[in-house]
Amino acid sequence: MKLRVVLIAGAAFCALAAPAFAGEGWYVGLGAGWNKLNDFTYSGLGSSGNAYADGSWLATGALGYKTGNWRFEFEGSGTHSKFLTDFEGGTIWTGASANAYYDIPLTPRWSAYVGGGVGAGEINREAYGAASAAGRFATWSLQYQGIGGMSYSWTHSLDLYVEYRYRGLETHRATLIYPAYGPVSADAMTANAVLVGFRWYPWAAPEMAPPPPPPPAPPPPPPPPPPPPVKTFIVFFDFNKSNLTAEAQNVVQEAVKTLQQMGSVRVLVTGHTDTVGSDSYNQGLSVRRAESVKDEMVREGINGSEISIEGKSFHDPLVPTGPGVREPQNRRAVINLNS
Repeated sequence: MKLRVVLIAGAAFCALAAPAFAGEGWYVGLGAGWNKLNDFTYSGLGSSGNAYADGSWLATGALGYKTGNWRFEFEGSGTHSKFLTDFEGGTIWTGASANAYYDIPLTPRWSAYVGGGVGAGEINREAYGAASAAGRFATWSLQYQGIGGMSYSWTHSLDLYVEYRYRGLETHRATLIYPAYGPVSADAMTANAVLVGFRWYPWAAPEMAPPPPPPPAPPPPPPPPPPPPVKTFIVFFDFNKSNLTAEAQNVVQEAVKTLQQMGSVRVLVTGHTDTVGSDSYNQGLSVRRAESVKDEMVREGINGSEISIEGKSFHDPLVPTGPGVREPQNRRAVINLNS
C-alpha cells in the first residue's frame, strides 16, 4: 500500500514538472458546445410552478493572458434555451465574466486545468404566439461559473481544449416581464455545459528547435609506434688483440645472414676493451676491433657505407671491474642492427 502511494505521488510530481509546450502571453479564445438550463421555479400570473428547458447551444469568446501555469481572461458568452412548459417561449442568456485558470501539465503537450469566473449576466425572454412581445429581467445579475477541462498544444501558438462548466445566474430578485400576462419572478438559474474550442497565441515566441547534440569526443590519439627492433650480436677478442677468432667469425657471419634477411637496416659496430692499459691506448684498440668486424662483414658481401663504427675504450664495460683487470667479456665488439 505504501509503495502504491509513493508511486502515485511520484507520478503526480512528474506530471506537474512536465515542461509546457504551448506559448505564453496574450491569446484569443473561441468556444462552442452544448448547454442545459436546469429546472427552475417561477411565480406570478396568479400561479407558480417549475420551468423546464431543452438543451441548446452555448458560444464563448475570450481575450486572455497566460503566465506560467496561470491564465486570466475576460469572456463574453451567449446561449439560447427553449422552455418546455405550458407557456411557450425561451431565454437568451448573455453575460460577461472575468475568469482565472490554473494549468496542470501532464506531458509536454497535454495539460488539465481548473478555474472559475464571476461577472454579470442577463436573461432575455422570448415569447411566441399570443405573447409574441419580448421581455427580459429588469436588471443584470451576478453570474458565476466553475470550470474544469483538458487542453492539447497543437502547435506552439495554438491550444485545443474540451471542458465542463457549471454556470449560475442570481435571478431571484429580478422580475421577468411577460407582457401578455404580467410580471413573473424566477429563482436563480443554473446550467451544465460542455464546450470545445481553441486558444490562439498570436504573439507567442516561435518554437525553439532542440539544440544539436554535442559533437562526439575525438578519438584518443593512437599509441606511439613501438621502437624499431634491435638485433645485437657480440664478438669477443683475445687479450690485447683485434683480429677475429674462428668463433668470432662465425658470429659475424650469423649477423650478416640476419642483416640480409632484414633488408634496409642501420648497422653500428662498437668496440670495447678491458681496463688494462691507458685510456688512449684502449681507445685505439676498441676502434681497431670495430674495424675488424666491419671488414669481415664487407668481405661477406655487406656494403661498407651501410656500416658505422665507434670505439668506447673501457668506458662501457659489460662486466664492471676496477682498473687493470683482464676481464674477457669486456674485450668485445657489439653489432647492432636497427630496422
